[in-house]
Amino acid sequence: MEDLNLHLSVFLEVCDKLKLNGVSSDAILCLFPFSLRGKARTWLPSLPSGCITTWDELARAPSKIASLRNQVTHFLQKEDETLYEACERFKDLLHLCSHHGLQRWMIIHAFYNGVT
Repeated sequence: MEDLNLHLSVFLEVCDKLKLNGVSSDAILCLFPFSLRGKARTWLPSLPSGCITTWDELARAPSKIASLRNQVTHFLQKEDETLYEACERFKDLLHLCSHHGLQRWMIIHAFYNGVT
């Protein structure tokens, strides 16, 4: 499935049917990686370790990714920032959003257009 929210709701629905008494939804979170396939299966491990420990954090992940991708594609060098500093900040953004899905030419284009 390509819609994370739909996948989460289906996964939670299945887990609710299988849930044993006293097992919290957050405990079931450890089973979530096994429900993923394809690109999603590589996306989850690419996130920083420990950044998703609850369902709420997992549900917020798509908006966080979109925000980071937006920062990459709309990158602008700050007024008092050297080219080196801008490049390092851009690389940090790419590292934070390593699962951005942008093609290499788009990344170069965003950086080139963002520096003065």
